[in-house]
Amino acid sequence: RAAATPSTRMRFHALSLVLFNPVVCQSRALTRSCNGFSSFRTVTSLRGGDTAAGGDDIPEYPTTSESFVPRYNGPPIDEMTDEQRAIRDDIIRTRPRTGISGPFGPWLAVPEIGRPSQELGRACRYGTTLSMRESELIILLTGARHKAHAEFDIHQGEALRSGLTLDTISAIPRDEDFSMERVKSDLLPLLAESKRDVAIALFTAELLETSTISEETYQATLKAVGGKESVLVEITGIIGYYTYVAYTLNAFNIPFVRSK
Repeated sequence: RAAATPSTRMRFHALSLVLFNPVVCQSRALTRSCNGFSSFRTVTSLRGGDTAAGGDDIPEYPTTSESFVPRYNGPPIDEMTDEQRAIRDDIIRTRPRTGISGPFGPWLAVPEIGRPSQELGRACRYGTTLSMRESELIILLTGARHKAHAEFDIHQGEALRSGLTLDTISAIPRDEDFSMERVKSDLLPLLAESKRDVAIALFTAELLETSTISEETYQATLKAVGGKESVLVEITGIIGYYTYVAYTLNAFNIPFVRSK
């Protein structure tokens, strides 16, 4: 997979200045592919995932992983054990729109991994005190750092639904471009209206880049989230879980599959 280069990102931002005005900037986005730009794309998605019915169109957004050919998508249904079928049915029940997609197929190969992974994902996704917008910001940064194109593609739609703008999403440095400095220079100016958003983004980027958190960042983030260390546990948990998701998607070359 070719990484987006700084020159490619500059072309993207330059084109966005021409094509997007303040009124429509949240409804259109150029598709950034591994080789440059391709067509506009549209999907329908629901806020928060897969348990609600209905939904309306979300803004068009770029994808880069739809053409990936998976190495392994999990055991065929006719070869599953009763335990694997039970886990599969639970995933489909709680995710009727997307079903067995993303990392869930490979995880089904090992029920002892698949079941707790599904439960941990549900807790990280829906069981924290973070807003969906904050969670999606963390997830996108995690996918960007780990070169997980499918993870980024999947969560762009949810991020748009949660209230993040296309400009904000496109400012996230990806692949080899990812660094604390790039997060500070490219992304933070677009989050400047919320000290909490800035603190969460910096905490996430620092942990992803250095695998630890400085005392300065720890204390600044703790202050920004109202002194609640449980929130720092939630942020760290989401980063850890979606790092695990990213590794699964990357190892098995899982593509982004559009919801029906």
